[in-house]
Amino acid sequence: MQETQFRQGQTVYSEGDASDCAYIVASGSVEVSRAAGDSTVPLSHLHNGQIFGEVGVIRNLPRSTTVRAATDVSLLKITKQDFDTAFGNNPLALTLLRMLCERLSDATQRIYEEQLDTGTAAIANIAEIRLRPGSPEIEAQIGRDGVEVEELPFSVGRRALAGDPPAKHDAELLLRVTKPYEMAPRHFVLEEQNGGLAIRDLGTVLGTSVNGIRIASFEQADNMPVKLGVSEIQAGGLDSTARFTLVVTGR
Repeated sequence: MQETQFRQGQTVYSEGDASDCAYIVASGSVEVSRAAGDSTVPLSHLHNGQIFGEVGVIRNLPRSTTVRAATDVSLLKITKQDFDTAFGNNPLALTLLRMLCERLSDATQRIYEEQLDTGTAAIANIAEIRLRPGSPEIEAQIGRDGVEVEELPFSVGRRALAGDPPAKHDAELLLRVTKPYEMAPRHFVLEEQNGGLAIRDLGTVLGTSVNGIRIASFEQADNMPVKLGVSEIQAGGLDSTARFTLVVTGR
């Protein structure tokens, strides 16, 4: 692997670029973001020892995010050419690795869909679903106690703005947000999946975070099962004020 340095603020790669290498953070940190209209919105930060860019290399997909140096950073880089050369004498190994990546992604999706995680809230065992505010901006609109979700599916989005295309379906809960890109007109939905409660991102540009895990069309899964108890939800990027606390009470 080659060691390469980026100064704070420099771009490592941009959304849509060819996936020509993967990186390991040797020191410092990088910020992962996506474009939302004219703005760039942070999604996560990666630190020492964390790997990024490898999925695009293995699966021959373009970059789905932009990565910039959050601090002066040192990265260990392996190019796609070097990666392919390493497997050049054994093309079967590279084929198998790509197959394993596909199967890992499929397996992760099946786990979400089959709701195998212990404690997943079965619809039949739920007494109440309540969406409470997770920020002062949301509390000012729905109150401290939030709203009770009485019927599924229940979608959440932002109020229409000038220039928005006509909505085919309005969300059940419509909110004002500080910046339009923080939340889509229909951003996420609470719904039943295979007898259990789940949250699904509705194909938004920035995705939705559930307990710190991002679900989106550009991630491994766009949905996640919900457990009994408390879950934290954030629409959009790291700095979004569209934050919620989901409280699911059992019978």
